Amino acid sequence: MDIKPSTDALAHSRQLSSLIQTEIEKSNGWIPFSAYMALALYAPKLGYYAAGAHKIGFSGDFITAPELSPWFGGTIAQTISPVLEYFKNTKQISQILEFGAGSGALAESILKQLQETNECPDHYFILEVSPDLKSRQQARLEKFKESSGCTTQISWLDQLPKNFNGVMLANEVIDAMPIELIVKRDDGWHQLGVAKNTSGNDDESTSEFELNDGELIDENVLPDCLREISNQLPIGYQTEIHPQAQAWIASLADSINEGLFLTFDYGFPAREYYHAHRSGGTLMAHYRHHAIPDPFYFPGLSDITAHVEFTSISQTAELHGLRLLGYQSQGGYLLNAGIGELLLSNLDPRDAASYMPHANAVQKLLSEAEMG
Repeated sequence: MDIKPSTDALAHSRQLSSLIQTEIEKSNGWIPFSAYMALALYAPKLGYYAAGAHKIGFSGDFITAPELSPWFGGTIAQTISPVLEYFKNTKQISQILEFGAGSGALAESILKQLQETNECPDHYFILEVSPDLKSRQQARLEKFKESSGCTTQISWLDQLPKNFNGVMLANEVIDAMPIELIVKRDDGWHQLGVAKNTSGNDDESTSEFELNDGELIDENVLPDCLREISNQLPIGYQTEIHPQAQAWIASLADSINEGLFLTFDYGFPAREYYHAHRSGGTLMAHYRHHAIPDPFYFPGLSDITAHVEFTSISQTAELHGLRLLGYQSQGGYLLNAGIGELLLSNLDPRDAASYMPHANAVQKLLSEAEMG
């Protein structure tokens, strides 16, 4: 399949590449990979999430669980409804805060399910860094409110609130946060960064950037597990660490007084994340539903993600006052939270034409080979 970008898209990518090259020149020819990833994803009007391209859904670059099936959000609604009820019963405002709400599909499906059970929250807040996605969310949720009569007040925030009581949600948010790339050399672990490609090849398919070693890093910044098994890993072993995600979790923990935080993402506990066989890490680009191992593939047109190392995330959360209630696969969570019962209570299996598309979508959410 030909996934070559259009002429306009290529021009957009070259404009962002020029901006990144300027930043590299300002920094004496090298920037940390996290700085490159931040520019590629979030540079104003040029980064992947800051420009106006259609990103999420079947016509975009990747599909998320809320886009695949409304029963994903419906199941989450069942999980959080006792928490919302608790705040209402204690005469407090019942509220939900969603980070990075994508197309608005998750918010819509959660509110629809809560409305059907007369458990609508007072407020649904969204904190979104992408102007394009924010506009899509506003249009979708305004249309939903008009058609459904939903009474929940929906608002967009520019920063984390202080002293928040309620439910916080993040679906595929942490994996889009800039990561630090590191590599093991003879003398220890080095930070990897981005420099201009010095190959001299002007072919359009050749990246304008390349990875270069940076300074030796203090091993105290490494996750406990990686530090413990470092001697067992081969020279050249490349992986990721997640200081920005940990800082975000710390700020979130400091923001919430009382409530529940649910996060959904691709990832592993540390022992699996830093397995000896995962010698190239988990970094990946996504373009038109293709997984591409090159993070420099048409900057600004491709999503860039790394799996989440959940052990460090949970340790940081607990250090800042949160308590870990559980960690499991998405498939296991959805089954335990009643997605099957929810599907059967809303659709008749005897009506195959109506039931089967929903059942097939739910199966993809549950399958370990798919999104489970």
